[in-house]
Amino acid sequence: MDENIINEGVELMVVGMSVVFAFLVLLVVFMTLSGAFFQKFSHLFSESQEPAAPAAKPANDEQAKIAVALAAAHRTKYDQ
Repeated sequence: MDENIINEGVELMVVGMSVVFAFLVLLVVFMTLSGAFFQKFSHLFSESQEPAAPAAKPANDEQAKIAVALAAAHRTKYDQ
């Protein structure tokens, strides 16, 4: 009886590993094919250029001091 259970367990393991391996092989094949497709037809899928973000306003002296103090406090607290 124990041999039958062990044989069924091994069979289930082999079937499961085979299914996973087959899925991974199919995944690689489809990714390769889709890469070739999009490379061939890349002119149809042009990316739109987003406008650049406006430059940040320079911080005043008080804000700079606060930022430095917060950075120092954070570094002191977490670098120990």
